[in-house]
Amino acid sequence: MEDKEIDGKSYSQTDYLAQIGFQAQPGDIYYMNPPKELSTYPVYIDNPKKMDKKPVGQYIGYTMDGSDLTEPVPRRYSDFFSLYEKLLQRWPGIYIPRVPPKKIIGNMNPDMIKTRMRLLNRFLLNLSNINYLYQSEESSIFRNNIPEVANAINKLPELSLGEILSRMKEAFPEYNGSYDINTGKVKINEFDGFLKKCEKTINDFQNNVETAREKRDIDIKQYIELIKNFSNYEKDNMMYYADNNENALIFFNPTYNNLSEKILKLKQEMINPFLALRDWLQEDILDVEAMQIAIKQLNTLIETKGKLQAKLRDLDQNLTKGQQGQLNIFKIKTLFKKKEEVVAQYDRDKEITQQKINDIEEIIKIVGDNMENQIEIFKGDKTKNYYKYLKIFAIMQREANRVVRELWNLVKGALDDISPNHEKEDDKGYEENYGQNQIHENVENLENQEHAEYTEGNAENNEENAENAENNEGNVENNEESPENNEEPPENNEENVENNEEQVDNNEEQNENNIEEEQSPQGGEEENQE
Repeated sequence: MEDKEIDGKSYSQTDYLAQIGFQAQPGDIYYMNPPKELSTYPVYIDNPKKMDKKPVGQYIGYTMDGSDLTEPVPRRYSDFFSLYEKLLQRWPGIYIPRVPPKKIIGNMNPDMIKTRMRLLNRFLLNLSNINYLYQSEESSIFRNNIPEVANAINKLPELSLGEILSRMKEAFPEYNGSYDINTGKVKINEFDGFLKKCEKTINDFQNNVETAREKRDIDIKQYIELIKNFSNYEKDNMMYYADNNENALIFFNPTYNNLSEKILKLKQEMINPFLALRDWLQEDILDVEAMQIAIKQLNTLIETKGKLQAKLRDLDQNLTKGQQGQLNIFKIKTLFKKKEEVVAQYDRDKEITQQKINDIEEIIKIVGDNMENQIEIFKGDKTKNYYKYLKIFAIMQREANRVVRELWNLVKGALDDISPNHEKEDDKGYEENYGQNQIHENVENLENQEHAEYTEGNAENNEENAENAENNEGNVENNEESPENNEEPPENNEENVENNEEQVDNNEEQNENNIEEEQSPQGGEEENQE
C-alpha cells in the first residue's frame, strides 16, 4: 500500500512488521496494520481521510472493502460504535469483540488515526471469525451500502427474551441443557476476579511501555541527529583539513556509496521495538474488557431472573389476598371489571412472568456454557498472543541493533581503507584491548600480576626484617663478649642501648604491618585498584 496524505503529512500504511518481514497470515485475528494481502480478508477498512461534518467539524472517514462486499462502502468510527452497542444489546452475556473506546480530544492526531484504524480492523476480523455474530442482522446491515448506516442499526428494536433465546439456540445448537448455573457462577466470578487483577497489571505495564517508547523515540531522533552532526563536521571541518579532498571523508566519501545509502535509510530502518509492546497491550486490555462486559451482562441476567421470581411470588400473594378481600387494589379493579376478569388477568400475568423466568433461565444456561468455553479460548489466545508479540519485540530489538551495527561496520571498513598501515595495527591493538571479553581478561591478568608483585614485595620485606633481627642479636653478643666496651663513658653506652631499642621497635612494627597486609589480600587489591 502506498503512503497516504493527511493534512500534507505522509501517513504510512506499511506497519513495522513489514519492515522486519513478519507478515500476518489469513485467519490470524491478531494482525497489525493491513498487509498487502488484505483484499483476501472478508472485510477491512483503509484510506483514512478527513471529512467535513455538517453543520460544523470534521471526522475521519474510511473505505470499507473485502471479499464479502460487492462494492466499497464509506464508514466512520460512529458506525462501528453503533454496531458494537447493538450487538451488546441483542446478544446479552455473549463475548463481543471490543471496539476502541471513544476519544473526544486528539482523534485527528496521525498516530491516533493509525492506532484506531488498526484496532477497528482487528474488531472486523475478530467479528468475521465468530460466525453467529458476523451473520447476524446487525452485522449484515453494517456491511450493506446504505446511507446513514448508524441510524439504520440504532433503529433495530430490542428483542424479547423469547427472541433472544431463539437466536441463541440457533447459534449454539450443540448446547444440551446440562449447565449448572450455581456451579458455573462460582467459576465465572473467580475468573472475573482474576480479570480485575489482570487489568491492573496491564495498565501498569502500559504506563511503563509508553514511557519507554517515548524515550526510545527521543533516543532514535538524537541518534539520527548525531549522524547529521558527523556529516556536518565532515562538510564544514574535514573538507578544510583535507584541502577539499573528498576521498579523506568517511560519511560523504563518493567511494562508499553503500554507506551513503545506509545513512539515507537510517531514519526508516531505526524502528522502535516498544511499538510492538504498546500495540499488544492495547489489544490485550480491549480483550479483557470484552470478557468483563460479558460477565457483567451474565450477572445482570441472573439478577433479572431473581426479580422475575420475586414478581411471580407477589402475583401469587396478591391474587390470594384479593380473592379473600384483603387487597385494596384488587377491590378497585373489580369496580371496573368483573372479579373473574381480574382473576384471569392475574393468571395471565403469572403465566407471562413464568415464561420469562423459563426463557431467561435457558438463556443463562446457554450463555454460562458459552462463557466457560470462551474462557478457555481466551486463555489460549492470550498465551499465543504473548508469545507472538514477545517474538516480534525480540526481532525488532535485534533488527534495531543490526541497523546500528551495519552502519558502524561500514564506517569501520571505510576507516580501514583510508587509515595508514601503522594506524591499522593500532586499531587492531585497540580492538584486542577494548573488546568486551578481552577487557575482562586484561583486568583479571592485571589483578593477578599486581597480587603477585605485592606478595613478592612482602617476602622481600620479611627477609630484610630477618636480617635486621640477626644484626640485633649480633650486637647483643658483641656487647656481652667485650666487657671493656662497657667501660666506655656512660653516655656512649646509653646511646647504644637507645639505638638498639629503637631498631628493635622498628623491626617489630614492620613485621606486624607485613602480617596484617598478608592476612588482608582484599584490602591490598582494593588499594592496587585505586
